[in-house]
Order: sequence, then C-alpha cells, then structure tokens
Amino acid sequence: MSEQLAIHGGTPVRTQPFGATHDFGEEDIAAVSEVLRTGKVGKGSRVAQFEHDFAARHGVKHAVAVNSGTSAMHLCIAAINPDPGDEIIVTPWTSAGSLIGALLYNCVPIFADIDDTYTLDPADVEAKITPRTRAIIAVHLFGNPCDMAALREIADRHKIFLIEDCCQAHFAEFQGQVVGTMGDINGYSFGGKHLSAGMGGAVLTDNPVLWERAVLFGDAALPRANGPYAGRPYANYFLAPNYRINDMIGAVLLTQLQKVDGYIERKIHAAQEIIGQISDIGEITPQRVRPGDRNTYWVLGFTLDTDRLGCNAWEFAEALNKEGIPAGGPYLGTGREGPLYRNPFLAEPNCYGRSRFPFDYGRDKPIDYRHAVCPNGEALMARGFNIAMLPSLDEEDIRDISHAIHKVAGHYLTDK
Repeated sequence: MSEQLAIHGGTPVRTQPFGATHDFGEEDIAAVSEVLRTGKVGKGSRVAQFEHDFAARHGVKHAVAVNSGTSAMHLCIAAINPDPGDEIIVTPWTSAGSLIGALLYNCVPIFADIDDTYTLDPADVEAKITPRTRAIIAVHLFGNPCDMAALREIADRHKIFLIEDCCQAHFAEFQGQVVGTMGDINGYSFGGKHLSAGMGGAVLTDNPVLWERAVLFGDAALPRANGPYAGRPYANYFLAPNYRINDMIGAVLLTQLQKVDGYIERKIHAAQEIIGQISDIGEITPQRVRPGDRNTYWVLGFTLDTDRLGCNAWEFAEALNKEGIPAGGPYLGTGREGPLYRNPFLAEPNCYGRSRFPFDYGRDKPIDYRHAVCPNGEALMARGFNIAMLPSLDEEDIRDISHAIHKVAGHYLTDK
C-alpha cells in the first residue's frame, strides 16, 4: 500500500528548507568592500582580471564581460553582424534570452527539434538550413552538452557560424572538451547559475575579428583606451548598446570563480545519487547524457511515462512540491504556454509595434510561428519535470528527494 501523499492530507517527506544556492562568504564581502574603498566602482581592473582568468580557465584567447546572459547572447549575434531577415537556427526549449539578441538584430529564429538529451537534433538542424541561414545556436540545456561534433561539421560545411549558449552549462564537457571552446563565439550567464554574482555574463572567442566587434558592441561602439578602436576620435562607430559590468560584480565573480569547481562537483554527485536511487522506477527516465560527456546539472531533468503513471507531469511536480521538494513541471510550460514559438512575442507576433517585421522582411510569405511544431520535443518535454541542483545538498537531502519521488510515483502506480 502506498503512502498517502501530502497533497491529499498525508505527512510530507520534508518540512525543512533546503540550503543555499551559493556560498557568499566573508571573502566575497571583503572583495566588494575593497572596491568600494577605492572609490572607483566602474568597469576597471577587477573586470579585466575576471575576463583574463575566465578565458584562461577555458584555454580561450578572449573574454568580454557583460551585465547578463541575455546581453552575452546579443553580443554573440552582434559579433557575426548578420543582415535583417537572416535566419538563426535554435532550439525552442531555452530561455528567450538565447534568441532575444537575434530578434533585436532583426534576424528570424528558425526552430529545430531536440532529442532525448534535450538538446538540438543535428538531423533536424540540417533539414532547417536555407540560403538565409547565418548561424546555429547550440544551447547546452540544464548543463548537458549538445552534439558539438555533428553541429560543428554542419556549420563548417554550410559556411555558417556556430554559437554556443553555455548559460546553464558552465564547465560541462563534450567528449572531454569544455563547452564554450568549440563554437565561433559563445555566451554565458552569471545570474544565479553555477558561477554567479546575481547578475552578469560573458562571451568567449578565439576569433580576433569577432572579439573586436563584441568588445565594441558591449560598450556603445566607443573607442576606449586599450580597446580595439583606441586612439580614434571619440564617436559611436556603429549602433550598439551599453552592456558594461562594474568592478563590484567583477570582484564577486573573481571570488566565486575559485569556488565554482566545488559547486559543480557537488551538484554532479547529488544528481547521480538521485538518479541511482530512483533507477528502480521504470516510468521515470533522466535526461540522456552521451557516454564521454559531462553534464554539470544546473537542473536535473526527467521524462515521465505518463501513460503508465496515470498522471501528467504538472500533477507529478505539484505532488513533489507538497512533499517539500521544489520541483518544476514541463520546461517553459510545454503543453501550455511553451515552447518558445507559442509565446506571444513570437506567435502574435509582438516585437516591433503592429508590424510583422522581421518575419516578413524580403519574404513572399511571412514566417508564422503559430504553425511551428517540433514534434519530438513537444512529446518529450510535455512529460518532463525537473529539480534544481544545489551545491549544498547533503546525503540526507538526497535521500529526501529520492524518497519523495518514490512516494509520488508509488502512489500513482498503485492508484492506477
């Protein structure tokens, strides 16, 4: 007989809150205080040091720090300098921040399907390429790497850019190679991710031309000292925003960079323990990780066999929450609001006033996202639930999470 669920009046598995997402300690406070004592809180030596150290950790030549992951992805698009109406292939299962920069650059997102790694299916990427395709954005979702060998081959063969979105996947690895080192230019978020200062982002590239334009684009295309246009007359050299970051954020990122390896190792340990402890539940399948890859588990994702369980993923996640385990239902509201091509900013569309720009630019027939469909991803992600991995998770926390999953799954299997 199964345990009575908390959602039905039973005793919850857990009543205590989980621990912290990051260790912000005295060293972080001291680093910010030191900046404040100098009286120079703008972009300065701490940001420059972080850019150097972050690039060095990846074995990449150039890093550009910015104020968010969305800004970082905008820099990636700006660096390749596409024309209005150019197409950017991307997954619809990602934060809108992955493609907002493409829209602000008047490009058209083209959505490719995913496989059971929850990342781009290279075969569908290949099928979506047209003469207007300018780039592919490889989103390493939840910390799991895309098939970078296949995507790199496709990009090279079609002579288009490959951009990595590493916002959720700091120091993940594809076949031993760290993400952010295989694309032409690659973006990161530091807003609550593995490495976090509460805000911030960065771009990495080995390409000096892309680096030059990225540096300028993040700083209103002005000729700053030690920058690409140093010595030129003071002017804005092309249309660009101001995405600069300050030394207080830079100081926190420097201290957190010393801790991030520990965060990631503990998250990987917790995720693998949970997967192992619930492996006897055949109706729950974890996000597939390719042999030889390293998922850094910003989020631990699962797919449910909803037919055998007799419940949907929303009900399963809600039941877990009532047991004291913070769980999310289908990613981006898949089955309700998501994936992205169902969001109003694309489906209506609601981008540039009442126009259909850029979706009708130079086209006989405008792109209409109301007709977009990625069938494999919709079927897969509509049955998904996920749990955020915390570096503070200890063995008791892991047992509570596993117990709650067993309890909820056992109820639905017995009830059915």
